Amino acid sequence: MHWARWAAGTVVVVCGAFAQTFDVASVKPSRLPVGRDGTISTDPERLIASNATLKRLIFEAWQIPWAQIVGGPEWLDSDEFDIDAKAESPTSTEQLRAMLRALLTDRFKLAVRSEMRERRVYALVVGIDGPKLGGASAREGSHLWRFHGDLSKFADVLAIQLTIPLLDDPSTPSHASGSAIPVVDKTGIAGVYDISLDIKPDQGSDAFTVWQRALQEQLGLKLESQRGTVEFLVVEHAERVPTGN
Repeated sequence: MHWARWAAGTVVVVCGAFAQTFDVASVKPSRLPVGRDGTISTDPERLIASNATLKRLIFEAWQIPWAQIVGGPEWLDSDEFDIDAKAESPTSTEQLRAMLRALLTDRFKLAVRSEMRERRVYALVVGIDGPKLGGASAREGSHLWRFHGDLSKFADVLAIQLTIPLLDDPSTPSHASGSAIPVVDKTGIAGVYDISLDIKPDQGSDAFTVWQRALQEQLGLKLESQRGTVEFLVVEHAERVPTGN
């Protein structure tokens, strides 16, 4: 999986010496009512989080499936924080996420490590009629979802999408982490693709059914339940009161 580039078991500490950091950043406990399942917004120079738990911030910073963030103190998914962080100059979304990782490490003294675990996974495989990846970028639809990258990264992103209720706010991750299942690319297809899927919400279907149908009909791919080894992000340490304000 592409979200974790470090060796399993290694404690990860992201700091300003190795990663670009925000020019100015405020990190404070939220004063708004608890339980609003934080919002995070970005523009080329700024990241703003409101009522976001540290787990929600980790989810945003590392872009990994919710269920693959484990460990940490009990308040990780309850205490909420507000962040207003500004970069020195316009930057990409990926760079902003790298800055957020550095910020969380600095202010919360966050330390994480990767760990390989065997569990049930969805294997992304080629359907019986073969893949239909060519020309997918030209697809049109009222609920178009786009992706650019290789299929291994596509599997990572798909795992996140499967935890998002299709009829709710798409920026909000599902907290039903026990039902979230990792997706592993087993297509054997190399290369980078522009992928477009017309994801039509269906009041009578869950997210898995909707995505499975779209994958089969539009891309010639499908998801199969298997046992596999998956990389998890384990929270080793975090301090409840952010520093540096």
